Amino acid sequence: MEPVIELVSTGDEVLTGLIVDTNAAWLSQRLLEQGWQVRRRFTLGDDKADLVALFEQRSHEADLVIVNGGLGPTSDDISAEAMAAAAGVPLELNEHWLAVMEQKYASRNRAMPKSNIKQAMLPRGAELVDNPIGTACGFAVRLNRATFIFTPGVPSELKKMVEEEILPRMQRQFGGRGSNQVRRFFLFGLSESGLSDRLDNQSWPSGITLGYRANLPTIELKLIIERDDVAAIAAAEAQLLAEVGAHLVARDELNFATSLGPLLHKQELTLFEEASGGRLTDTISTITAEFEGHYLSGLPDNAEDLGLWLQRSARPLALAVGAEGPEGVPVALLTEQSCQVQTLKLHFRDPLSRRRLLAFVALDMLRRHLQGQEVMIDYDILPCSERLVLASAS
Repeated sequence: MEPVIELVSTGDEVLTGLIVDTNAAWLSQRLLEQGWQVRRRFTLGDDKADLVALFEQRSHEADLVIVNGGLGPTSDDISAEAMAAAAGVPLELNEHWLAVMEQKYASRNRAMPKSNIKQAMLPRGAELVDNPIGTACGFAVRLNRATFIFTPGVPSELKKMVEEEILPRMQRQFGGRGSNQVRRFFLFGLSESGLSDRLDNQSWPSGITLGYRANLPTIELKLIIERDDVAAIAAAEAQLLAEVGAHLVARDELNFATSLGPLLHKQELTLFEEASGGRLTDTISTITAEFEGHYLSGLPDNAEDLGLWLQRSARPLALAVGAEGPEGVPVALLTEQSCQVQTLKLHFRDPLSRRRLLAFVALDMLRRHLQGQEVMIDYDILPCSERLVLASAS
């Protein structure tokens, strides 16, 4: 049986939205990648009574509760105090952690403020969970059915503790990795709702769940498999790719430096852009240093003129994002064989989103060419008003 895993985020600044809770999102995804799916997430402010009530309640329902935040030295950091109250035990000074903190300050030639002693006050019987880079130690407490693990709110500290302390602990407690498996697919050109319409009504193998996360310009699609069934996994992947494979940009990780960098090695690439506002050059610079970029004003605003201009102005391999015209923005790819151009309409008003989308279209055309795929396809989110192929000028 899968363990019931829950997350609790604490702090008035998190509850009120003054701080975006990226820790919970990262932790949920990291656990999912390891085969464990978070069942519930809670967010509470700095109210001791609320925290005590929640800890007591969840101790009867969950197997593991990871609490984030509230371990600092100030008066509003009350996670340890609330856990002690829920467990009916006092706080006690952890001499080991006090010595660790004093040593950390001494290594920086500083005296430790007395307020930091609070960070070594743990509920009686708590097991220390090491924090190698900060002063807020983690700790674990068993209450009724649940094990509570407390972590600091600083993202870098949380992530290191998860990798080095919490994941190994979970593997010991629950017997290796979780039974869930995750396949990640990065898609471009589809809307989240359009993708859902295509996939949600299909019949999937038993134990298969789909998850979506829009992160312009791509959508991350997760295929979550609740059991170790090679045949079911293969069938689900084949079904998925048959429906949306034309829009697949990457699997598992969206890293063009890894996937396209080797393909561009020793190739001369020239970029011209106007409507993308330099975004294409910025993106390509993360993939390869072997290119020449030009941010120009006055580029053609239609497909034919941009294609002819690119043939006159550059040698293959070259990309161009033209000016915006009545029919949209033309984007062209010049290769040894031809010059392929498409004019796309943008319905996004935000200037940054528009530039990112245009740069990604150009990058997608280049990727498709390098990987031997059809260069121009239909994008649901970017209607095409014009598309043409000009023969090589040579």
